[in-house]
Amino acid sequence: MARSVPLARRNLLAEPRRLVASTAGVGMAIMLILLLDGLWAGIKANVTTYEDNVGADLYVAQPGTQNFFGAISLIPRSTVDTVRADPDVDWAVPVRGFFSIVELHDRKVPTYVIGSVPGERGGPWELRQGRAPEANDQVAIGSVMAKRHGLTVGDSIEIMGSRFTVVGTSTDAFMASFVFMTHAATDQLLSAPATTSFVLVGTNDPAAVRERLGATGLSILDRDELAANDLSLMARAYSVPLTVMRAVAFTIGSLVIALTVYTAIMERRREYGIVKAMGARGRHLLTLTVQQTLIIAGIGLVSGGVLFLAGRAYITWARPQFVILASPSSLARAVAAAVLMALVAAVLPAGRLARLEPAAAYRGG
Repeated sequence: MARSVPLARRNLLAEPRRLVASTAGVGMAIMLILLLDGLWAGIKANVTTYEDNVGADLYVAQPGTQNFFGAISLIPRSTVDTVRADPDVDWAVPVRGFFSIVELHDRKVPTYVIGSVPGERGGPWELRQGRAPEANDQVAIGSVMAKRHGLTVGDSIEIMGSRFTVVGTSTDAFMASFVFMTHAATDQLLSAPATTSFVLVGTNDPAAVRERLGATGLSILDRDELAANDLSLMARAYSVPLTVMRAVAFTIGSLVIALTVYTAIMERRREYGIVKAMGARGRHLLTLTVQQTLIIAGIGLVSGGVLFLAGRAYITWARPQFVILASPSSLARAVAAAVLMALVAAVLPAGRLARLEPAAAYRGG
């Protein structure tokens, strides 16, 4: 009987406005899950931008240093000569890195300053406009920062009380903009001459070089290890809140589906009473409930995908420093979340149907 009469579909379509409202609610939940998943994918893809592109095989840093971003490393500039003396080292350059807040148009802009030696590795690897800085009063800034604040080649900005001329625009760091300047300029800003943060090393035998340099007591990390540590640092900072927000979105979607189907069942309980009086078993009633929750979840999944595309386009336009990526795996997780929402949401209305007495078919209201 439950198979021959489309009760599930008819029950939902009896109140089209409620169906639209519920699927919109589920769509918002799915959109949020997709956006959070895409944001996390963007974090993982962009937090290691520097390590991915600068071309160093090893990084020499202060003992105990494990990260490139977020680490405070200070070593003697003479460490460069020590590293270059190794027979298997092809090249070695000093690089200083630190976070700084730049005020532009009464807004505080987070930046990550990279100081490198002009003409050597460690500076900007991709220039969108202009050139790399050569003098101590010149900088190349991230293209997102330049676009958002109307900065072009030839403009000037103030960093830590000193004025710099923008001579180029380059790539951006995660949720911030790289600001490339000369290593000597960073020495002046920090009043730390004859020091650096890292020594970048190029070699065809990183294992041997690492073993020999490790005897100096310095921290020696390869590219993969440093990138993994940076990702781990970001995971500690973002994974918990992102997971909580995903769980909240999932709970809201499940509740919307459950309450919609439960209300529809209560309003048409006489029909279900007739079905039960005619001998429908619990399995058939459970199938009816799951069919309804799956219909809402399916429509919500489609609307959530559309909302995700619109939301990602808006965020990319309004806040281009946030990279949101979409992938087949994130879509698969969204589908799984929608199906799980439907199954979880079926518990409440299915329990109500199981307790429904056949005599309800003969009662008024």
